[in-house]
Amino acid sequence: MVDDIINLNITDFDSEGLGIGHYDSKPVFVDNALPGEEVKCRITRVTKNLAFAENLEILKESENREHNICPYYKMCGGCNIMHMKYEYQLKFKTDLVKRTIHKVSGFDPVVNLCVANPNPYEYRNKIIVPFGKRDGRVISGFYEAKSHNIVESCGCMIEPKISRDIIEYTKELIEKYKISVYDEASHTGLIRNMMLRVTSLNKIMVVLVSTKDSKPLRDMAEDIYNRFDMVVSVYLNINDKKTNVVLQDDYRLLFGEKYLVENINGLLFNVHPNSFLQINHKQCENLYQKAINYANIKESDVVIDAYCGIGSISLNIAKHAKFVYGIEVVKEAVVNALNNMKLNNITNADFLCGKCEDIIDSLVKDKKIDVIVFDPPRKGCDERFLNTVIRSGIKKIVYISCKTSTFARDIKILCDNGYKVVEVTPFDLFSHSVHTECCGVLVKE
Repeated sequence: MVDDIINLNITDFDSEGLGIGHYDSKPVFVDNALPGEEVKCRITRVTKNLAFAENLEILKESENREHNICPYYKMCGGCNIMHMKYEYQLKFKTDLVKRTIHKVSGFDPVVNLCVANPNPYEYRNKIIVPFGKRDGRVISGFYEAKSHNIVESCGCMIEPKISRDIIEYTKELIEKYKISVYDEASHTGLIRNMMLRVTSLNKIMVVLVSTKDSKPLRDMAEDIYNRFDMVVSVYLNINDKKTNVVLQDDYRLLFGEKYLVENINGLLFNVHPNSFLQINHKQCENLYQKAINYANIKESDVVIDAYCGIGSISLNIAKHAKFVYGIEVVKEAVVNALNNMKLNNITNADFLCGKCEDIIDSLVKDKKIDVIVFDPPRKGCDERFLNTVIRSGIKKIVYISCKTSTFARDIKILCDNGYKVVEVTPFDLFSHSVHTECCGVLVKE
C-alpha cells in the first residue's frame, strides 16, 4: 500500500537507473538504490503489477556507491546515476545496451565496454539555463525532475566553470536593467533562458532567449560581450510562444561573430546557434574515430553520410574516401556543411538537402555506394530509408545512435533482411545520466 515503509534487498536496475527489489512477489522500483544494497523505503505508487518507492535509508551499502556528488543531485532532474561510482556507471551502461539490444531485437552481438569519458565533469559544451524570480530575486538553475520548478543553483558539476561566471553576471544585469523575468503561468515577462556554447578552443557563444527584442536586452548583451574576452558572439532568440521548446527560429546576432569555430579531429567547423553538435567534444572525436575505423574506408570508396547535420562526420570521412555524399533535411545545416567543406579545402564531398529516404533512393540508382553511415535523431531511421538501404545492397553500414532502443529496432529490420551486426561500442558522452551513445557496424551477408 502507498506510504507503507518496508526493507528491500536491491537485486537489479532498470533503464532509468532505479534499483529493483521484490516485495510480495511484485517488483519495486527505488530511487538512488544500487544492486547489492538493502534499503528502507516508502511506497509512493502502486499499480497492478509493480510499485515505486522513495529511498529513506541505506541499511547495507554497495561498494559501488559514490558519495562525492552534487549538492543539488536529489532535486535536479539533470543527472540520475551520479550516486554510482564512475567505473560502475560504465558497467551499468554496457549492461543496459546489451539488455536493450537483446530485448528489442533478439540479437546478442559483441558489445564492448562503454568507452570512458576522459573527464566526467565540466564536459558539456552546450547548456541552457532558465531564469526565474523567487522572493524578489532573479534566480537560475535547472529544472526539478519531471517538473518546471527551478532548482536554484550556483553552478553545475558537468558544465564549464566559466559558464557560472557568465550566468551570475547576467543575473546582476537583469536586476540592473530592470528586465522582467518570464513567468510560465501568466505568460508574461521578457527574459526566459540563456544558452551557452563553449568550444574546445575556449570560445563562447551566448544566446539570450526572450519574448521580444528591447533596448535593455541589447544593453545587457553588450555588457556581456565586453565583460568576457572568451565571448565571441551574443545572439537574441525570440520566443513569445506558450511552449516548452526553448529555442525558436528567430535568431538575431547582436554582437560579435556569426559562428563559433570548433576543431574536430583536425578539421574546423562553423557552428551556428541552432547547429547540432555533440555536447561532449572529446568523446565526439573518439566516437567519430571509431566510426571511421569500423567503416575501414578505402581510397576508392564512395560513402553516404545520412542525417549529416553540419558535415562533422562527412568531412572527417572525406579524408579517407574517394567521395562522400552528406544528406540532411535542414536547409540551414546543408548550407553550413557546404561552408565547412570550403573552410577545410575539401573537394571530394557534396551535401544534398532533403529527406534521407528520398535522396538515397536516387543516389543508389546512379552511384555504387560502398559504405553508408547514419546518425539519426532519437526516433531512429525512417523505415522507408532502411528499406532503400536494404534494396541497395550496400555492403557496410556504420550506425551511430543516441537511443539504444531505436538503434536495436532498426538493426533488427536490417538483420532480418540480410545484414549481420559485427560489433557495437557504447560511448559515455553523458556522464552521470543513463543516456548512452552507441556506434555499431553491420555487414551484408
